[in-house]
Amino acid sequence: MTQTSRVLLVDADEQVRALLSRALLDRDVFCDAAVSVRDALVQLGARRYALMLLHLEMPGVDGILDCIRSLPGSRRPIVLVTADIRSPKDAIDTELVQIIIRRPLKIAEVAGMIRACLEFVPDDDQRTA
Repeated sequence: MTQTSRVLLVDADEQVRALLSRALLDRDVFCDAAVSVRDALVQLGARRYALMLLHLEMPGVDGILDCIRSLPGSRRPIVLVTADIRSPKDAIDTELVQIIIRRPLKIAEVAGMIRACLEFVPDDDQRTA
């Protein structure tokens, strides 16, 4: 993991964003938060992210996944999605999404999982450029 690897949290739930942002900061992981898919698309256009945590039930999710799919492999963030237990997983692109995390979330476990995933980002990867 590089010192500057960043995470993009995409979730409409303010409490999830706040708790997860704090838990990640406690683990020396810097993150930006997006309240909507539109906001996330703007942020993805402005900065490279090592990892994105995306809530699957947000409106417009297909658009952001299409955007990530169109990025060159070296620019694609690691993608984790959160989903309600009742969500169908058939529609998830398993080539794009690495991990599916079922809700309700256990914030400390999710933050630990994100930190562990970032260990696989090569040191020479400049995803924040």
